[in-house]
Amino acid sequence: MLIYCLILILFKGKYLKVKNNNYKIIIIFILFFSLIYFYLSEQEISFFNSSQNFIFNSIRNKKFNIEASQNHFQIKELKGKIIFLKVFGLDCKYCKKEIPELIKLKNKFRTAFDIIAIESQHHSNQENINFIEKNNINYNIINGDIEKNFLDYLKQKYKWDGTIPMTIVISTDGKILAFEVGHKSYSLTKLLQTTLELITKEAIPRDKGEN
Repeated sequence: MLIYCLILILFKGKYLKVKNNNYKIIIIFILFFSLIYFYLSEQEISFFNSSQNFIFNSIRNKKFNIEASQNHFQIKELKGKIIFLKVFGLDCKYCKKEIPELIKLKNKFRTAFDIIAIESQHHSNQENINFIEKNNINYNIINGDIEKNFLDYLKQKYKWDGTIPMTIVISTDGKILAFEVGHKSYSLTKLLQTTLELITKEAIPRDKGEN
């Protein structure tokens, strides 16, 4: 609509025999940048609506195929599980505090729950391996330097500013249920319990006539 109006103004000026060249230059200038703006807007809409695929290789050589789309992460290898997709750092004190709780949750809900944690503080594979062994970590650790494209995707798509720890809660059907950034006063156990309650509630069919 804006472009249409600008074209009308341009031709109206010509029709009225306006001889002010500055007037015409300004209109052409506005028209040109309006076209660029609308083109870039279309590109951005296309980016946000289209799906993107990522392949993670964990430190322990497990492969995960991830299809990322609007408010969804479909992880083929973990289909049917609740997932914590985390970003953390080996030098982050709040991240370290979460580790014992994550280990317990993984042990308790082994068949229904899983964790993928991306290390984002630029540590090598060997440093990650040493960290895993030292802390007896039983979930999947990913080298963030190798998966930088995915971290950039989170920043662009979800406006994540890089703060860690960060937890994305993914339901059994791939839907994002929560996007938690930074240290929280409530526990990850409480976050998982809330997720389980929500999924259970959605799975129970309502009786006819119930509001």
